[in-house]
Amino acid sequence: MGPTVFLIDFGLAQLFHNPATFLHSSYTTGHLIVSTVRFASVNGQQGYAQSRHDDLESLTYTIIYLACGRLPWAACRGHEAVLRKKKLIKVEELCDGLPC
Repeated sequence: MGPTVFLIDFGLAQLFHNPATFLHSSYTTGHLIVSTVRFASVNGQQGYAQSRHDDLESLTYTIIYLACGRLPWAACRGHEAVLRKKKLIKVEELCDGLPC
């Protein structure tokens, strides 16, 4: 059996909706990156409020990293270069080396 990986970080968890009204939290900008840039979502890297969508995007990057041992932007230097690569990459290139 291979190694076990645990992904958990409730220290940054936030409610995505108001428990009383069930209305989603407002979409805001100007947030700092609170993640490792390599695994941060495109929206998160651009300073937008994080949502469940961003969690899934980051999880996808993590799974690809664990399966392939690297991400396509590994050679990029600096936040802007990584963001540019993430925004321009095609799904086929991102998933290169993964089983169908």
